[in-house]
Amino acid sequence: MMTTRIFLAVSLALSGAAPSSTPWDKAPEQWDQADAYRILRDSPWTPSEIKLEANGTQRHPDSQTGIASNSTLNAGNTNPLHGIDINHDKPLPFVSILWWSSKTVRLAKQRLFQLRNPSGTPRPLRADDIPDYVVAIEGSEQLRILRDAKEDLHDTVFLELPDGLPLDLQTIQFIEGAGEDDVRAEFHFARQVEDRPLIDPNAERVTFHCKATAKTPRQGEQNDISVRAEFHPNRMRVRNQPDF
Repeated sequence: MMTTRIFLAVSLALSGAAPSSTPWDKAPEQWDQADAYRILRDSPWTPSEIKLEANGTQRHPDSQTGIASNSTLNAGNTNPLHGIDINHDKPLPFVSILWWSSKTVRLAKQRLFQLRNPSGTPRPLRADDIPDYVVAIEGSEQLRILRDAKEDLHDTVFLELPDGLPLDLQTIQFIEGAGEDDVRAEFHFARQVEDRPLIDPNAERVTFHCKATAKTPRQGEQNDISVRAEFHPNRMRVRNQPDF
């Protein structure tokens, strides 16, 4: 009798508990715009930390005013100032990076499209398995740089595994859809070797590295990308199942 009462008390307590505050624990059809945006901008499938690295510059102080500038007029008689070129005319761009092989991410994209285009019969939400791990960088400017990169991206794009070893890039796909949200570069990495997964679902950290410089720079625009983004596979779970 006592055991039965304890079981009932626990059951009632659990049934009265507040529902999960994470949208990815709900059915995708129940997501509203806030849910979809949270998945795409503030969730385990977006980097917990992104470091943007600008190219180093050599600036020289003006011999009369002491103000540092990029001018080479006084380069011969002043010591260079090493730093990062960040000013109001050239702000560092926001870089959107997603773990694209996650079904949750792709379903959120589809759901957001449904909510933005409510007329007509909505297409069923569907995300198939992808045989690779895929990380995507979104944005037309980023796509331009990556597609026109000086570097061989197979040398400058990789995943850093928890043991510090690199997982090399296999292929790159450039996607250009109708809207800005459909413009991205997809970086594909092997998911398995000899039937063994290359990333443990309980891994605490996997780091994405990407560096590229446009062969054809544009005046007044960002012409390089250098990012280091951290993901946490052990948090990329839906209803306690890995999704990455």
